[in-house]
Amino acid sequence: MVVDTFRNEICSTDSKHSLIIMNIILLGSTNPSGSAFLDLPTSITIHVLGRKCPRNLLGDYTFFDLTESSELQANQLDGVLVSFAPIWMLASFIKKYHDSYPHHLSNLKGIIACSSSSFITKRFSFNEYDKYLSKKLTTAHHSLATVCHKLDIPHQILAPTLVYGCVNEYTDKNLNKIIRIMKFTPYVFLPNTTGLRQPIHARQLALIALLQATKICYSEWCAKEPEVLPLGGDTIISYKDMILQYVAKLDNKHKARKCKVVCIPNRLYFLIILPFLFINPKLFEALLRVKSDMADFAKSHEISGQKPQDFPLSVFSPDCQN
Repeated sequence: MVVDTFRNEICSTDSKHSLIIMNIILLGSTNPSGSAFLDLPTSITIHVLGRKCPRNLLGDYTFFDLTESSELQANQLDGVLVSFAPIWMLASFIKKYHDSYPHHLSNLKGIIACSSSSFITKRFSFNEYDKYLSKKLTTAHHSLATVCHKLDIPHQILAPTLVYGCVNEYTDKNLNKIIRIMKFTPYVFLPNTTGLRQPIHARQLALIALLQATKICYSEWCAKEPEVLPLGGDTIISYKDMILQYVAKLDNKHKARKCKVVCIPNRLYFLIILPFLFINPKLFEALLRVKSDMADFAKSHEISGQKPQDFPLSVFSPDCQN
């Protein structure tokens, strides 16, 4: 199993310490990375907050909705907060508590939050949706960092690029979205030359979040750690090869394997997608980005200290709907 790849890293980290001094509070457990986080072995106590109790939870659970004005007690925010929830929701929640219930954050020892590299890659988009998303992420980063500085606690925002993989019953919204399209069409057209990507598996992201949180738990956090850490997987690969290699790992009976990837001249590709500029500018820009390089971020193994992992790390979990 893929999780066994990460087991030695976590166990060896825990074995260096004889005293656990903090807990981990987890937000966003019902997505691939959050679910993968709960699968990782650790001796640190994990307390999950969320609207739904995850099936693979071994620790405590408290119902909590970030979108509502639920109130948590100070003892429920005792330790290091790790979040895979939308960062703008987390930032709003933390700011509200700092402004209205500051005593409830008195036991919060640090924050590791997951965001997206879209705050960089979509900064100069021309469609309004992507420009708004980039600004929304950047604003959330600033808000969260400001509160953490006021609280004087360690914090880091992980900004992964193209998270993929199915974990337990949860699927990603990147590569699996493409696979769902390929299930129902005989051909997918790509330009002759495609841009670079650096996909990171949900389990790789979860491992890095746990390792960073563990540093805070054991009072080993380095002040030189970057406040925002853009990161990706260990393989930098062209968009075309990424699709082909991912599909090649699917079960032989999977419908997407019948879809043919056809490379066409770049100018013909631009001509085909041009009508979407008037119909759906957001989709047009997404199709245009196939040609753009979105890679060269920090590699997963450089942060985790593991051996580099090939792409794709895994494709489907038995619980995922193919």
